[in-house]
Amino acid sequence: MTASYLAAVDSGGTHTNVTIVLPDGKSRPIPELDRSLSGNRPDTELAAVLDDIFAAVRSVTRDHETALWISAAGYSHATRDRFERLIRKASAGFVGSIGIANDAVGLMLAHDAQLVLTIAGTGSVAVARQPSGDVVARGGNEWIVADYGSAFWIGLAGIRAAYQDLEGGPETALLHCLTEQYRPLDTSGTAKSPQALVSEIARALASLGTDTKPTIAAFAPQVTRQAELGDEEAQRIVRSAVDELAAAAARVYRELATKAAPQQVPPRFLLVGSVAYRSPFYNQAFHASLEQFLFDVREVGGHTLEYNVQLNGLQEAISLARRLAAGENLPVLDEWHPYSVFA
Repeated sequence: MTASYLAAVDSGGTHTNVTIVLPDGKSRPIPELDRSLSGNRPDTELAAVLDDIFAAVRSVTRDHETALWISAAGYSHATRDRFERLIRKASAGFVGSIGIANDAVGLMLAHDAQLVLTIAGTGSVAVARQPSGDVVARGGNEWIVADYGSAFWIGLAGIRAAYQDLEGGPETALLHCLTEQYRPLDTSGTAKSPQALVSEIARALASLGTDTKPTIAAFAPQVTRQAELGDEEAQRIVRSAVDELAAAAARVYRELATKAAPQQVPPRFLLVGSVAYRSPFYNQAFHASLEQFLFDVREVGGHTLEYNVQLNGLQEAISLARRLAAGENLPVLDEWHPYSVFA
């Protein structure tokens, strides 16, 4: 039986976007949820977000047959069983089929093989699938070892640059941005010197638990905006961020090309995420950095880099929901990049 409705969910490190495709083909977006299915959340929080997602979908689809695809930053090889258990509980009474994968995996499933996908959201990763289903990946393992070029990486570097300004380092407009954005974290209600206020903000940010990462990532738009306005420290931070991430994307491409030899792999790149999509400075700097890292591919190999940028993976989630509804088989990936389908 073909589903009457398609439902797509893209849940990154901070927010969750939902859209419904009605039987007449028109899309109906749902107001953005200010929570997400990130991996560092306890089961109680993930269950609450899933309840919100299913409630939002059912508010439109009611009890009609629906194919639902969820792309979630927190779903992985390590959390698969956990997510499957939580979804089975949250989806009680749901009519239709459900698929879920990591957001990067969802992008790979929806696109052709050998496209290098780079996510620059709250976190970051560069990935591509080979025709065999094996995945080449760089990053994606949390901020302790990775997340370079992400909103969190930029936000944290911006906060530290503001603090260094306070301590006599290079002057930057980010100090004012910091105190204005995070002033609500200081709940004492008393007037403070800039030093005391920043100290209170730093302690408050460090004690937010699972909210620390998205709250710090929320400072990234301030950094990219100041970069666009000519602040030298902000520009330095963004350039450093894009160099790290573009290098990771270039390494993914080179490994693809090596494994495919003697067949040639066209250099195709898609950058996904709000930090790049909403910042012309970031987007252009990333593209320029990628062109430099692959200079030999362009100038010696004679290839033109194909490069695109988009806000999120909602369209890919819609595509995967449509394939679920049609009963189509999805590409098989290696064991470290699973997905789950509930018929």
